Amino acid sequence: MILYHGSFVIVDNPDLKHSRENLDFGKGFYLTPIYEQAKNWCERFKRRGKDGIISCYEFNESEYEYLEII
Repeated sequence: MILYHGSFVIVDNPDLKHSRENLDFGKGFYLTPIYEQAKNWCERFKRRGKDGIISCYEFNESEYEYLEII
């Protein structure tokens, strides 16, 4: 599965230590399987004069059972 993250910087290695506390669904690194949704998120940064960058990740769904979800 391909997942996308819209931001103003390239995110090669997601790091939860740099996540803000008061996000919509709590602290975390937000991804979407919908390219257009990530693109729309980038538009918010572009309106503020920043670059809009979409980082792409490949998620192996068979590895899901090994994730630690807290």
